[in-house]
Amino acid sequence: MMNKAPLLEELLRYKNEENLILSMPGNKSGKAFIRDKLGKVFKDSLGDLDITEVDPLDNLHNPEGIIKEAQELLAKTYKVKKAYFLVNGSSGGNLAAIFSAFNEGDEVLVERNCHKSIYNGLILRKLKVVYIEPVIDKEIGIFLPPGEKEILKALNKAKNPKGIILTSPNYFGISSDIEEIIKKLKDRGIKIIIDSAHGAHFGFNERLPKSMAKLGDYVVVSAHKTLPSLTQGAYLLVNENESNIEFYLRVFMTTSPSYLIMASLDYARYYLDNYAKEDYKRLIEVAEKYREKINLLNKVYIVSEKNLKSKYTIDQSRYLMIVKDGFSGHKLLDYLREKNIQSEMSFSKGVVLILSPSNTIEDFEKVYLAVSELDLNIIKDNESTIEFKSSYPEKYLEPYEIFNLNHIHINLNEAINKISKDFIVPYPPGIPIVCPGEKISCEIIEIINDYINNGLNVIGVKNNKIKVVDN
Repeated sequence: MMNKAPLLEELLRYKNEENLILSMPGNKSGKAFIRDKLGKVFKDSLGDLDITEVDPLDNLHNPEGIIKEAQELLAKTYKVKKAYFLVNGSSGGNLAAIFSAFNEGDEVLVERNCHKSIYNGLILRKLKVVYIEPVIDKEIGIFLPPGEKEILKALNKAKNPKGIILTSPNYFGISSDIEEIIKKLKDRGIKIIIDSAHGAHFGFNERLPKSMAKLGDYVVVSAHKTLPSLTQGAYLLVNENESNIEFYLRVFMTTSPSYLIMASLDYARYYLDNYAKEDYKRLIEVAEKYREKINLLNKVYIVSEKNLKSKYTIDQSRYLMIVKDGFSGHKLLDYLREKNIQSEMSFSKGVVLILSPSNTIEDFEKVYLAVSELDLNIIKDNESTIEFKSSYPEKYLEPYEIFNLNHIHINLNEAINKISKDFIVPYPPGIPIVCPGEKISCEIIEIINDYINNGLNVIGVKNNKIKVVDN
């Protein structure tokens, strides 16, 4: 019907539900902007501020005025050499950093559980890949970032590594202690890219994890995930002098950047400078109080640092809420949604809730009440518990080498010694058990079948068939 606007109408319906937003974006549907008069005026004027490059508003692709000044202030805030606004999220920053740091054919170390934009960059830049194996916490049922041991293992497998691409923190807000190994890698002339999308607020209060900003040659942070910024707003932080980064930023970003997004990025930096230290102190104090209260209900438990292995830290401005064995994190997300609480994501053992300094005591009370009223029977999971395995196949072709190769669909059980054309990713834990270019072994097939038989969603397997290179 021509008299419908389905997306707009559904957004308005969602707004009218008045959900408690404990997911992205960090502006919490505009709530975080009303921290002060400047932010409130911005929120109330969004329609009026949608403008293009007219005098005196400068140009993101050739900043000489106010955008240049705003980015210089951003660099001072994060204590880096240069900083740039990104209007298409961290993805554009990851691509620009990869192209600036490496040349075609370079060998790089990469975490298997990196963001899709990193994999896209590896293919587009035609890089050789050595994967860093993740760590799986079987008790909590999540993956942890690799530490020095896993990085050194990958380094020893590499022939002539030019760089490393790390994700810190991971999607659960967990970081590993990698400062010393990064220093050693830098001493060897290895370029460092850190996808710190979930860590834009790190380092601005002593109870938050350390910021990654100064550790990498290129560090990408998604302001829109945790700060008062509009969706798609991110920062690229640069610590090297000689690079082609500004050229590649122009390549991967639109020539019609949103002034709304850029203005929100400016406000997010202004917020960090003026309010973050005190606001996050208050938020973490309240979050810790309610973590203890919720855990005493003995229905779910919210992870603290003491639940993690040594040398791991967790972002205390988010809740990693875990269910007991025999219960479902996905069903918990559905239950919270019925209570008008929007979670960030779910996995088999729990949910992630992203908190914000804009959250009130009433918001925490709402979460506490929802958990206290939870009938555990409605989140029961009849599937048997599965032990995640960390066996990975051997790489025969680089991801970019198979991109244009023909493929066929074959039965999974007939894929022994075939080269995978696609990713095969069991959820959870969300880490590719097979990457493009890797040869599928009998053991890998057994592991995949084990996942499927235990009811896990395995991306890359459809109707028990997978894509393999047609040779």
